[in-house]
Amino acid sequence: MKKYKNTSLYLFILISIVLSTYRLSQVNSTETSWDVLGYYLPLPATFIHHDPLLHDISWLKETNKKMNLAGTLFMLSYDSKGQPMYFFLFGMALLYLPFFALGHLSAYILGFPMDGFSLPYQYALVVGAILYTLIGLWYLRKILRHFFSDIIAAIIIFVLVVATNSIHHLTLKDLETVNSLFMFSTLVIWNTIRWHQNYKFSNLLLIVLSIGLMGFIKPSEIVIALIPILWNVDSKAALLLKWERIIQYKKQFIIALVLLLILLSPQMIYWTIKTGFPIYDSYKNPGIGLDFWSPHSWDSLFSYRKGWLLYTPVMLFFLWGFIPMYHQNKKLFYPLFIYFIISFYIISSWSEWWYGAAFSNRPLITTYPVLAIAFGYFLKSLSIRNRWVKISFAFVVLLFIGLNQFQWWQLKNYILDPYRTTKAYYWATFLKTKATDADKKLLLVKRSFSGQQHFSDSADYISNRVGESFFKDNEQAKTNFLIPKEQEFVHTIQIPFKKLTDKDHLWIIVSFDAKLLSSLPSPPPDLVITMNRSGGDYGYFAPSITFDSTGVWKHFQFDYMTPEIRSRRDRVKYYFWNRSHSLIKIRAFKVLYYQHK
Repeated sequence: MKKYKNTSLYLFILISIVLSTYRLSQVNSTETSWDVLGYYLPLPATFIHHDPLLHDISWLKETNKKMNLAGTLFMLSYDSKGQPMYFFLFGMALLYLPFFALGHLSAYILGFPMDGFSLPYQYALVVGAILYTLIGLWYLRKILRHFFSDIIAAIIIFVLVVATNSIHHLTLKDLETVNSLFMFSTLVIWNTIRWHQNYKFSNLLLIVLSIGLMGFIKPSEIVIALIPILWNVDSKAALLLKWERIIQYKKQFIIALVLLLILLSPQMIYWTIKTGFPIYDSYKNPGIGLDFWSPHSWDSLFSYRKGWLLYTPVMLFFLWGFIPMYHQNKKLFYPLFIYFIISFYIISSWSEWWYGAAFSNRPLITTYPVLAIAFGYFLKSLSIRNRWVKISFAFVVLLFIGLNQFQWWQLKNYILDPYRTTKAYYWATFLKTKATDADKKLLLVKRSFSGQQHFSDSADYISNRVGESFFKDNEQAKTNFLIPKEQEFVHTIQIPFKKLTDKDHLWIIVSFDAKLLSSLPSPPPDLVITMNRSGGDYGYFAPSITFDSTGVWKHFQFDYMTPEIRSRRDRVKYYFWNRSHSLIKIRAFKVLYYQHK
């Protein structure tokens, strides 16, 4: 086996060259778009627009309009006074910071606009993301060589890179969170190994800072702390010994935690200034959240929309590895398996369990360093099997590699849809290089990300209820009523979604005539249509009712598609928002509900 001792190193070098070359050849002018724009936002706000607290977002609106970085500014939150705030935590901005500085300097030298968004910034951020990718893979190699032979380490890395969805999220999508979280996962595991060997402060500090930064990026990721906490714990006696070690090295822990607090202090200072509280939940969107009591486990694993084991079937072998690990090394099995199960439960409990435009189940990539160790135990158990078992395994893995690479190509060429794939569409386009118009009719409904909605495909829908109104007890008032001056929120009605349809969405068309009986208002009143649950409203749509003159009837029609419904018990909610307290007469008010055939 001596001739194989550097195989994993050579493979790492080869992968580094290929991934880096490929990624740098794919850089575009909108790398900082959608979610990445939200992570990146504090840097141009602070260092270019000198507004670290984000009081003024006019420049952001102008930049978004000019570069089309996101359909809506969903990456903003608002405080109790209605002032804009950063929606995401500062963790990714901190990782981008040195490369933002590099991009700023490069823009100055090369004569590009120093606006935070010109090409030098895009390239610099991608260089940083590549560096984080390679750090993660390097430490993964070190971890695997600690437990296994060099050839097994090489096989694991090769399969992980080319046969799983990590190929997409560690390359083209490397500016998103999962790439950095993967790196920090390897740092936590490697330094956990080292600290339990020598109890050096440097290793403990890297464990604490890595866990803290993972939480700084995505709060639920702090569950990875279970790995160092449970490391080498397979009995009550071992747990007591771990506690003794913590007490023995408590000075190390205190110093590390203080340094972590200093690192996280900008976030807490920002929250305190903006809200008065050092800890604040900026993720305020009632339509998205953790459904702890009803996790979407089956969909997360097997759904045609984004099922992990459907799109990344090689992971069955990785999961299988926990069985031989349990029999051979319980001290390793318990921390890794407990962490994985809890992490998977949290990931699958997220209401938007498909996680946007991802390839397979994106957030599970954070757990891949743990699963890689499990896969190593699977390969070790395979090594004692007969030749034909090994050949069969190799053949299946090659098929999985081919499937993964082809479906990745389909995703990049918009054949495999990142949001809307159904079972029928999956099989209609399976191994196809082109999707027909007939195939595309099999997709889930296409939703707008621009905030603009227009009901244009009425031939595919039927009207299931007509004439819904704001009133239930007054027949005459159902279609004709007055919006009084003294009332700001007028004529609210809420209808449970499950009473309207058994489908996954509705088109709602609201039409009416309106006549202004007072002076022209500023701002104009709105018709609000939204989904409502106990935590608040989501899928909020508030088109303005604008008048050209007073005393003249004007016709209005507004189209609204319900958002992804978090619970069928949630309610469709309507009301007029009379912001300027105008006197308005309404007639011929009508609501039409359309469900898919």
